[in-house]
Amino acid sequence: MSIRPASVEEFKDLAAIWLEASIEAHHFIAPSYWTSQVTEMENKYLPLAQNYVIMQDDHAIGGFVSMIDGYLAALFIRVGSQRNGYGKLLLDWVKKQHDEIQLIKVYQSNTKTFNFYTKNRFIIQEEAVGSEMGEKEFVIVGSSARKPRYIKAV
Repeated sequence: MSIRPASVEEFKDLAAIWLEASIEAHHFIAPSYWTSQVTEMENKYLPLAQNYVIMQDDHAIGGFVSMIDGYLAALFIRVGSQRNGYGKLLLDWVKKQHDEIQLIKVYQSNTKTFNFYTKNRFIIQEEAVGSEMGEKEFVIVGSSARKPRYIKAV
């Protein structure tokens, strides 16, 4: 497996991975919301970011990470490829390039994702109720520092 920059020609595949993983992770949000956002993801958000893919041994894209400056805008793993360590590999790869990484938001109800980031030493920086979904969300920050950071109680 390897990590490399994504090509523009792969944006449709990345948007498909994003859609499937978003529906799976956000059971508390109607799938139609995510479906309505695919074109915007492919044509607006992915072009704004530096995107990197993790290639599986079978040469298929296993997932991707999108960075905008120091913001981790997206980290999505193909649903059938989750729990194989791809997310951690992409996160560790990004941490080597940035002293600190800020996630734009993680929904509290998305416990699997929230737990993934806190397990990887991200801490809550800010809490809010998302205006669009009405769901509690967190802005969380991670560091490439070797010493552990403690999670703020919520």
